[in-house]
Amino acid sequence: MRPASALTSAELRSPAPVISPLPVLRVEQVTLDHAGRRILEDVSLTIGPGEFLGLIGPNGGGKTTLLRVLLGLVRPTHGEVIWSGTAGGRRPKIGYVPQRVTVDSSFPLCVRELVQQGADGRWPAWGARRVAVHQRAEELLEAVGLSDHADTPFVHLSGGQQRRLLLARALMNRPSLLLLDEPTAGVDTEGVEVFGALLRALAREGLTVLLVSHDIPLVAAHADRLACLARRLHWHGPAAALDEQVIRQAYACELDRYQTQTSAKPRLILPSAHWVMAEPRNQRQPTQ
Repeated sequence: MRPASALTSAELRSPAPVISPLPVLRVEQVTLDHAGRRILEDVSLTIGPGEFLGLIGPNGGGKTTLLRVLLGLVRPTHGEVIWSGTAGGRRPKIGYVPQRVTVDSSFPLCVRELVQQGADGRWPAWGARRVAVHQRAEELLEAVGLSDHADTPFVHLSGGQQRRLLLARALMNRPSLLLLDEPTAGVDTEGVEVFGALLRALAREGLTVLLVSHDIPLVAAHADRLACLARRLHWHGPAAALDEQVIRQAYACELDRYQTQTSAKPRLILPSAHWVMAEPRNQRQPTQ
């Protein structure tokens, strides 16, 4: 993986990699009921090796729940998840970046130590394994642009730096699938672009990426395909083909609620062939 500093703006719009016809996983007619409420309904989609899939949709649409199903933390009421390319159809090695992480401000873990904790096996490591873990952590810190902050306590990092650290930690064990749940929430525009470029570079190197995000410009600009989930799968196709009707259908309940609360009608505009939700929102705070 190339360092973040080496990624250019041209690479953000580079052609999609050639996707193998054999999927890494198939989600087939997954339905999930919980506490008398239907969370997911008849969801079916596929993800190919080296593909960057963006999962968008309104709040409460089931995006995080679908990730939990893929991680094996929740069993669907109906349907199944089928893994390909692994012995016995077992779940492959997965890297996971959560939406948020809580760290005690009095706990003095530095950036390097947190990344190293993503390694498999007993800790602390000794001998040759310790050397290998250290080298892997240093490589990843350089790749995500945090080498100069290796000894900085986690709580002293900006929001964008913390997200990149969590990405490095998720990559420690060389996963074949990377799941990310709203990793750029609260990050400024420049930080979002850097993060999107990192994910795009990983996909080009063969890592399968599934990104859950409310940031439609981010996923439309960087992902190969998009899936729009609002309990049911409203759309699943090439990112460049996403249109206004799909977004209006999927976000109808959220837009109605927004209009009721603010009396400000959101609109959709089309910059550079990608649909963007244009509605009032708080300015992101600058981060490094």
